[in-house]
Amino acid sequence: MKQVGVKWNYLENNHQLPGVYHPAIEKILISKGIDTIEEMDEFLSKKPVKTYDPYLLRHMEKAVQRIHQALKKNEKIVFYGDYDVDGITSVALLIDFFFQFTKNIDYYIPMRQGEGYGLNREAIDQVKNEYGADLMITVDCGISASEEIEYAKSLDMDVIVTDHHTPGEKLPECLIINPKHRDCRYPYKDLCGCAIAFKLAQALQISLDLPKANLNRLLDLVAMATVCDVVPLVDENRTLVKYGLRMINKKQRTGLRVLLEKITMAEKEITTGHIGFMIGPHFNASGRMDDASLGVRLLMTQNEETAHQIASKLVELNKERKMIQDQGLETCQNLVEMKYSKDLFLIVEALDLHEGVIGIIAGRLRDLYYRPVIVMTPSEEPGFYTGSGRSVNGFHLFDELSGMAHLMHKFGGHANACGLTIHRDNIHLLRKGLNQRIQKQLLEEPEMLMKKINIYAEIQPEKLTEAFIDQLTRLEPFGMGNEKPLFTMKNLSTCDDSQVFSMGNEKQHIKICKFLQEEEKVNDRIEILGFGYTDEAKKVINQSDCFDLIFYPQINEWRGKKTLQLLITDMKSAENGLSQKCI
Repeated sequence: MKQVGVKWNYLENNHQLPGVYHPAIEKILISKGIDTIEEMDEFLSKKPVKTYDPYLLRHMEKAVQRIHQALKKNEKIVFYGDYDVDGITSVALLIDFFFQFTKNIDYYIPMRQGEGYGLNREAIDQVKNEYGADLMITVDCGISASEEIEYAKSLDMDVIVTDHHTPGEKLPECLIINPKHRDCRYPYKDLCGCAIAFKLAQALQISLDLPKANLNRLLDLVAMATVCDVVPLVDENRTLVKYGLRMINKKQRTGLRVLLEKITMAEKEITTGHIGFMIGPHFNASGRMDDASLGVRLLMTQNEETAHQIASKLVELNKERKMIQDQGLETCQNLVEMKYSKDLFLIVEALDLHEGVIGIIAGRLRDLYYRPVIVMTPSEEPGFYTGSGRSVNGFHLFDELSGMAHLMHKFGGHANACGLTIHRDNIHLLRKGLNQRIQKQLLEEPEMLMKKINIYAEIQPEKLTEAFIDQLTRLEPFGMGNEKPLFTMKNLSTCDDSQVFSMGNEKQHIKICKFLQEEEKVNDRIEILGFGYTDEAKKVINQSDCFDLIFYPQINEWRGKKTLQLLITDMKSAENGLSQKCI
């Protein structure tokens, strides 16, 4: 069994605080580079306004002109997407928006198995010959498809690429809307694919003088994609997600509302956590296990019966995905232990894996071993493997693969994730090269493969007031780039003043009720909750009478009584200096 070291990383902050908000809140904001009152007000606002002119995106004006030409001549426009949540929502958004002023539109999403990510010639033939496309607009793909786009142009089809993936050295010769393009002056670079599709719609809304309401109702799709594609929830993304969550919670989109009913979430206030862990996987399941067009159809339909049929199908596909994923994860863990346990970069070759789950498995292995991982399985093309990778903080996966591009048939991605196709004869060379690269980087960053938990402050129960926790909730929505701020309490006793309970059907959760001294005057107790944390917590409690805790605080209200709850992130015996989690 492997052990992952967990370093408790206390964040230092010596900046002078403005003194408008709670000191801990201001320290958190300053750590994010938000150090003026104006910026703090914007970040904490219920109505943020940070957004940018879509025409700052390179080629946006020319793209709008080309679309106007297509509308004037009633040309056929086809949107070419990807099979994940970002691609599905991007296609749905543009269909929804364009349908206001043209019916001469269609879409194409490739099948994960058989076609793979991005553009391919057979699909382009179909888009041209069967769909009759005059203009193809890619969403969430296309930046690395130079040859395929040249082929599309040879068929007398114009192409506009909208994408957010990191451009390589060779770029398609067409209109490109991508904030990461080296010549793009757009001030924020980390939009997801759906957000860029939204900016295209925004530019058209301005040029066509359409009501803003026609645009704003699409923000539910942008919020889903932004959360599920794990881009930073800061800057413009934060604005888009805040307003998008409000649209989701209005439950006005028929298909999404029906899906929420199917998964017993219809009455809940939807958060980013619900999107990432409950809603998104059901849409991803359509592309992983079947046809991603199911997800598009669910988001587009206004028919209740159709919505119920598709939503039921997605629920079943997600159940199937979970079962196949669990089996594949077990297979890959066994392979790591038997064959790759000494590797710092894990490249796991496994036969008979479903291509639709290799990315999820790579992410789980990354979390278990805290090493960058690529999981590979044979593709339908003889001799070739399809791979999906996930990385750790500090090891830029796309940049490292770029230095070994000659070994791969094709690849793409960004800092934390990648997809690739490679001939089986080159896999051992890729494994050797990536292990050499990470060994070299570890000489400069020896703690890169140690998981770090950032702690903002040590805080005592009497400081966790309702007013403080109210300000803390204003930091939401939490997610990538805006993680929940964590705090620590030290030397908590498990002796006479505490009660320990196991909860859940399998006793997998733990509650520690700690009764407070009268002079602390917060309330009569705090509840320390660990979800899925029973074994780890009991191990710590059995080692010592006192423990240190990392937590996120919240107030739970039940029948008019408010109780302070500390949600466990990690804990250790008070005398130990390093937490160890057994895998």
